[in-house]
Amino acid sequence: MPNVKRHLIMATVWRSLRKGGTLLYVEYGSTYTNHLYGHDCRVRVEPKFEVSLDLGKNLRTRNTSTNQYSDAKSLASGDIERLKTVQISDAQIIDGLSAAAKRIPAPPDEWTLTIELQGQRSFRVQPQLDSSGTSLFLRVIDPKE
Repeated sequence: MPNVKRHLIMATVWRSLRKGGTLLYVEYGSTYTNHLYGHDCRVRVEPKFEVSLDLGKNLRTRNTSTNQYSDAKSLASGDIERLKTVQISDAQIIDGLSAAAKRIPAPPDEWTLTIELQGQRSFRVQPQLDSSGTSLFLRVIDPKE
């Protein structure tokens, strides 16, 4: 029975990679934005390899005429369903994700990306590190047009 309890505890353990914001490149539909910040980036490896990013703080700004606010509002209003790619160029997050993947016997080719933006939405993504190792692309598998 101890193994069962340990497994249940491990399934809910999130590891924080960055509390503050990091600038993201987000492609959705036929457009993209590089004005959004992802906050509270976390990872867990059980029950599946999952990355979580909170984009909600982009909506909590005093100046609602900024690109940051309008892009977040667009995503929150339904464009999130057409997500194609999220690019992370933050070395601390990339290193943390790499370390988490190395801790499991067979790192999966497919991850789950959970975006928090007026609720949660999860996507199956395929991670791809660029040749220089400075950007991680999380490409949605079977994106909607």
